[in-house]
Amino acid sequence: MSNTSEIWVAFARTFSMLFLVLALLILAFYLIKRFMENRGVKGKQEYIKVLSVHHLSPKEKLILLDVVGETLLVGVTPHQISKISKIEKEIPLAQDESDSPFQFSDFLSRKMGRSITKTGNTFAIKE
Repeated sequence: MSNTSEIWVAFARTFSMLFLVLALLILAFYLIKRFMENRGVKGKQEYIKVLSVHHLSPKEKLILLDVVGETLLVGVTPHQISKISKIEKEIPLAQDESDSPFQFSDFLSRKMGRSITKTGNTFAIKE
């Protein structure tokens, strides 16, 4: 009888130590995230915005950037990043996600045979 009680005590100790280690790990991640936000690593202003990405191959792509109001076309390879050109022409961009021509939710609803209507911030699904 004492063997089974010793097993349960050992199990309880192991489980409590695992819980303690996980709690400390979660607390450490929370504190790191909180202090990094306060130091300005995650800033409120976006000085560099990615406007568009075009993949040429799995490791090569063209990126259209807006850097402090200036539009740049950049080529990215595994070995280097090169500025290709500066674009002077104004580029019309969709300001809201709902303005984009292709929405994944629309694609999914068509495949499932349902229609999704958006009213404000809520969605209604019709069979």
